[in-house]
Amino acid sequence: MQGQDALREWVSREGTVVGPEFLRVDGFLNHRIDPEFVERAGEGLAAAFDGAEVTCVLTAEAAGNVIAYEAARRLKAKALYAKKGRAATMARPVIRRVPSPTKGGEVELAVSADYLRPGERVLVVDDFLYRGLTSAALAEMAREAGAELVGFGFVIEKRFGGGREFLSRFGVPIVALVSIASMDPKSGRIVFAE
Repeated sequence: MQGQDALREWVSREGTVVGPEFLRVDGFLNHRIDPEFVERAGEGLAAAFDGAEVTCVLTAEAAGNVIAYEAARRLKAKALYAKKGRAATMARPVIRRVPSPTKGGEVELAVSADYLRPGERVLVVDDFLYRGLTSAALAEMAREAGAELVGFGFVIEKRFGGGREFLSRFGVPIVALVSIASMDPKSGRIVFAE
């Protein structure tokens, strides 16, 4: 838990509450990347799924890429990200459309069945868990490709978004390194869940 305490402190110190649902972490996680933070997050997620025999860490482009890479590196697995939109060169795409809470509208996610295959043991990883829609789409894509879903891992969970409950239908472990119970945009206060 020491690593999780350090991550919580980091989020508290450097995160900025910009609305009751939005936490700005682009100074260290999803725009400008702090390698130390990413190392700690990757270490925490890898430790949580050590022994799960993960062969593929799957995320959605782009904020989850660096976390997925670090977790995959530590788990000795491959990192794979679903691209936003279908590349003309992508072979055998598996596709889902998901709403984007931060950008508005819908986003098409595509991953090649050449890389997401039967027999893979997939861990879905992302920077945030809020409503869980993107992660659920990734899990469905993995299952459609014949892979086995072994769990979900997140750096930050906004518990009030209901994402954990939404993802529970998959019947696999859900791990969040930092869980937030509420955020107050007026005071900037972040209340962490226990």
